[in-house]
Amino acid sequence: MSTGVTFGICTAPPGTELARALSGAGCDYYEPAVASAIMAEGRDDFDASLARWGEGGLRPASANVFLPGDLKVVGPDVEPAAVQAYMDEALQRAKILGVKRIVFGSGKSREIPEGFPRQEAELQLRQAARWASDAAEHAGDGAVICLEHLRRAETNIMNSLAEAGRTAADVDRANVGLVVDIYHLLEEDEDFGVVREVADKVAHVHVCGPDRHPPAASDEANLTKLFGLLAGIGYQGRVSIEASFSDLAAQAPAALAVVRHAAEVAGLA
Repeated sequence: MSTGVTFGICTAPPGTELARALSGAGCDYYEPAVASAIMAEGRDDFDASLARWGEGGLRPASANVFLPGDLKVVGPDVEPAAVQAYMDEALQRAKILGVKRIVFGSGKSREIPEGFPRQEAELQLRQAARWASDAAEHAGDGAVICLEHLRRAETNIMNSLAEAGRTAADVDRANVGLVVDIYHLLEEDEDFGVVREVADKVAHVHVCGPDRHPPAASDEANLTKLFGLLAGIGYQGRVSIEASFSDLAAQAPAALAVVRHAAEVAGLA
């Protein structure tokens, strides 16, 4: 059964040779970071180098690491004007690149400082999501902000998919959804069944093996389980491999094959 699910890899713009290799391996798109790639240059330099984002015929369709760690959205040092200006520019650039999913992880940016009231931090995080929603709306072209549950080793707020789902529900914007990340589900020992509870907000998926290793045959059971749940809720979006590759060109074909096979077995692709 053919579906609308596509498969990509998280990486910086790969360049012509690597892009062709990734496409040949079954990669449909790539996923760069907003903070360190899309927003790495001034606007003039970004505009002047647009061609490099599509070299080799492979283009970005999603992006992660929305905010740099020093741009705080939680705590006493939040500067609303600076945050909103960054978000507006980032979403404008995302539109130019054709990026439709912005993963809002940014653990350091949203970290609750010691002694800061948690309830206030949660309100601030929801406000930041609304600012991101506004920026996406202003940019147009239908981009969705995907709140990311991060393991406690990376931040101290929104550490479960269930909590991310409650945050998205509280924000209550059509263009604010969720990314389901198998790494964080496993690290936090969260039941995969939570996917059913947040089904209406699932907008993106990240996968990898243990310790962020590229997916391998030994990971197929977990991948198939997650993909089966996603198939059950009618998921039709993107699945990005977010892994620590030591040699992307050499390792990508096997990783993509594992992920695609698990998806086929689960009825997701």
